[in-house]
Amino acid sequence: MDYASLRGNVSLLGRMLGDTIAAAQGEEFLQLIEQIRSLSKRAREGSAGARDELKALLLNLGSEELVPVARAFSQFLNLANIADQHHNVSREADELLSASRSLASDLGELIEQGVPAEQVIDAVRTLRIELVLTAHPTEITRRTLIHKHAEVGRCLSQLELAGLTERERARLHLRLRELIAQIWFGDD
Repeated sequence: MDYASLRGNVSLLGRMLGDTIAAAQGEEFLQLIEQIRSLSKRAREGSAGARDELKALLLNLGSEELVPVARAFSQFLNLANIADQHHNVSREADELLSASRSLASDLGELIEQGVPAEQVIDAVRTLRIELVLTAHPTEITRRTLIHKHAEVGRCLSQLELAGLTERERARLHLRLRELIAQIWFGDD
């Protein structure tokens, strides 16, 4: 499975978020975020020294730094989730569009394997396909933020189109930067 596209999109969105954070909070704050991220990664890989350093760093943060630090990681995870959702949808679309199999060929294969045609027809007649929408009760997201997240996904989709001019690509990058800034500065 190819994850290069996903890694590229997460990296792009992360850099844009970093630029927004540096512009809003200052380069020093961005370096703090990067230090926390790096220590977290090393601690997750098993470094006790990194874990201890991370713990000390977080315990020494002032109350005025805690919310922006948490917000930075929260926003990054939201953007990474958008990239992941886009990647999954994009991969599924690729598989559907390039699929050599079809329902007709699958049904024909069942009949070739000796399954009686009447049994296949009865099974298809009794299929019940329902759309189920669920919402996590603790996940409340404002409609404006949902629209911004959806537009980030649309921009990622458009960036994958073949034949984009540099101007079109630059316009999409600018729009992504605008959306990320709106998300960062918003009260959502």
